[in-house]
Order: sequence, then structure tokens, then C-alpha cells
Amino acid sequence: MSSYAGGRRRAVSRHTAEEQVLDRISRDAEERMTRKRQAREEARQIRLEQLERQYREADAASNYPSTDGNAEKVTELEDKFHRAMFLYSQLDNEKSALLYEIDLLKDDMEEKEQLLAQSSRETRDLTSKEATASTSKTASTKESAESRDHERATLREKVTELEDKFHRAMFLYSQLDNEKSALLYEIDLLKDDMEEKEQLLAQSSRETRDLTSEVKLLKRTIDGLNAQQAALRAEIAQRDQLIQDNGLVLVEQQVDDSVMPPADGPPAMKPAALIFSQQTVSLVEKMIPGSSTLDEKVKKLVDMNKKMRQQVEEAEQSLYARRTARSEHSSSAHNGSLSDDLQKDAAKQLAEIKFKLQESERENTNYQGNIIRIEGQLKRFKANAEQAEKELTELKSQNRQLKKDASPVHSFSFVKTGSAVLQHNPSPSNILLCEWPQIIELSGLVFELREKENALDEAKETNRHLQNRLEKLRFSGSRKAQ
Repeated sequence: MSSYAGGRRRAVSRHTAEEQVLDRISRDAEERMTRKRQAREEARQIRLEQLERQYREADAASNYPSTDGNAEKVTELEDKFHRAMFLYSQLDNEKSALLYEIDLLKDDMEEKEQLLAQSSRETRDLTSKEATASTSKTASTKESAESRDHERATLREKVTELEDKFHRAMFLYSQLDNEKSALLYEIDLLKDDMEEKEQLLAQSSRETRDLTSEVKLLKRTIDGLNAQQAALRAEIAQRDQLIQDNGLVLVEQQVDDSVMPPADGPPAMKPAALIFSQQTVSLVEKMIPGSSTLDEKVKKLVDMNKKMRQQVEEAEQSLYARRTARSEHSSSAHNGSLSDDLQKDAAKQLAEIKFKLQESERENTNYQGNIIRIEGQLKRFKANAEQAEKELTELKSQNRQLKKDASPVHSFSFVKTGSAVLQHNPSPSNILLCEWPQIIELSGLVFELREKENALDEAKETNRHLQNRLEKLRFSGSRKAQ
């Protein structure tokens, strides 16, 4: 009994020692795993910060890289990501396989430990009964125990080997996880960059569409202008042909450089061209030879004509003065004896002068009559305009008074009963009676006011026209008097 009890105590102590060792190993493994996990998290954070800083520096160095380069980078990163995901899946499968093997080994170890404990219990139970057994049996039990210890040691070695493999796989797993997160971050950045580039591309495409539409519109305008230019050229060629067939010459007038067009206003129009016959051009060339233009030669001829007319008038006046002086001198010398020629010339000139004087007096009387008549019309129109303005002011005052009287009508809701309009809530202080004849009279006054305004505008326009005619008549009368 004592040996049996001692055997049981030794078995219990050996089992608790193994459990303590296994617990210590598991705790150490868990602590190592937690430390590795923390180190892996810290390394991942540091790696992400470094990648973010590198991408910021790259963005600052090149603000807008090319879209093709971004696409190539995206494809390259996607390939890397797919390869990393493939390795990640392989490692995940290996991890799951290793975990499965570890679980199987643990289960096997537990089963063998249970079998070992059961066999030890059985051996301890049988020791008291089989104390007299042969030494061969004890040797076999020792060998079986040694074989079990050897199997247990091999299983522990396998467990440690599998744990090492598991740790290496977890380390690779963490590295691949870090690379995966970095690649995902790079892909997100490149996707954002590609979205920005796509927006810029869409905006540039819209701008190109607008520019192409504007270019098409300008092309249509240019085609229309070219067609107009061709038509105008054809008309100019036809005109030149007609001028050449009729033996005429087209002369363009020179533009006065002293008269400059305003900067903001439209450009100054060129003076119209003049058409001369070939004979006229040859006569002008004969009269005024030189290398000047035909326009300048015509101007010189006009100036010469004016000067010659003035000289002729001065000669006629001097001749008339000489004739009168000669007639007076001859009459005083020969006691009133005049020659017949001088008397005829004097009588003729006197008759012409009298006729011209009568014509000028008649024209003057006609002009004066027209002026008096126009002035009378002007006074009458002025009186009509003043009267219309007075009536207009009176009508405006009446209109304002009627509007003032009719303004409370907008604050009531009317009900038509015969010739009056009553409020919905009648009271002795708030009843408003509005006769329909007053409304009709108000509309008539408004219509008459509009007619008076139109008549006033017409009178002002007629007055302005008559004033212009009066000024023209006065100007023509002053020129005739001169």
C-alpha cells in the first residue's frame, strides 16, 4: 500500500512538472508573440509614415506627372499587389496548415499523455499485485517507458520546429501585410491623382470642343466673307469693263490727312470716285501738265476759274466806271452832247440794272412774305403749344386728383350693385360710393390727356421744322442780297 501511494505521488508530481513546463513554454511563446506583434505594428506605422513623406516629396517635386506614367505606375503597383496577395494567400495557407499540424500534434501529445498516465496508473495498480512477476516483464515495461519518453521528446522537437516555422511564417506574414498596406496606400494616392488628371482631361476636352465650335463658326464667317469679296471683285471688274468700253476714266479722290477719324468711332469713309471722259482728261492734261494727280489738276482748274471770274467781274466794274466817267466828262465838255453808242450802252446797262433790281425786289418781297407767313405760323404753333402745355398740366393735375380720390378703392373688395360699389363690411364711416360716370369720365380724361400729349409732340416737331425753313430762307435771302 505504501509503495502504491508513493508511486501515485510520484506520478502526480511528474505530471504537474510537465504541465508547469508546458505552461511556461506557452507563456513565453505568447509573450514573444505579443512583443513581435507590437514591434510589427510599430514597424508598420514607421513604414507608412516614411511612404507618406516620400509621396509628399514626390508630389512637391513633380506637381502634375504625365497620365501615362501614372497608369504604368498603377499597373506596376497592381502587379506587385497581386503578387503580394498571392504570396499572402500562400503564407496564409501555410500558416493554417502549420496551425492544423500543431493542433494535431497537441491532440496527439494529449492522447499519448493520457495513455501514458493511464498506463502509469495501471502499472501502479498492478505493481502491488504483480510484485512477484519476472524481471523480463519489468525490463519490457522499462523499454516501453523509454520508448514513450523518446516519442515524447521527438514530439516536443517537432513542436518546437513547428513553432519556429510558425514564427518565421508570422514574420513573413507581417512583412507582407506591411507591403500590402503600403501598396494599397500607393494605389489610393495614384487613383486620386488619376481622378484629378481625368477631371483636367474632361475640362480640356470641353475647352477643345468650345474652341472647335468657335473655329467652325469663324471658318463659316470667313467663307461668307470670301464669297462676298469674290462677288465684289466681280462687280468691280464689271464696272471697270463698262468704264473702259465707254471710254471713261475712273479717278479716286485723295483723302485729307489733316482730318483724322475719332479713335472710338467708326473708320472714316473714303470719298467717292469720279468718272471723267477721256477727252476731259486729255484737256486737263494739256491745260495743266505735270506729274500731279487728276484730282489736284481739277482743283487747280476750279481755283483758276474762280480767279478768272473775279478778274472778269473786276474788269466789268472798272469798265463800267470808266464809261460812266467818260460819259460825264463828255457831257460836261460838249454841253450834254453824247454819242449814240454811249447812250445806247448806258441805256442798255441801266435797263439791265433796273431789271435785276426789280427781280431782286420781287424776290425780296416774296421772301419777306414767306418769312412773315412762317413767323405767323410759328407764333400760332407756339400759342397752340403753350395752350396744349397748359391743358396738359391741367389734365395731369386732374389725373392726380382723380387718382388721389380713387386710391382708397384698392383697400376695399367691391360688389357691383347698379351704379354703386359697396364694401363687404359696410359701416357709416367706411362706405365708399363710386359712381360709374365718374370712372368713365376719368378714362375719357386719360384718353384726352394722351391725345393732347401727341398733339403737343406734333406741334413741337412742326415748330422745329418751320424754324429750320425760316433759317434756310433767311440764309438764302442774305446770300441773294449779297
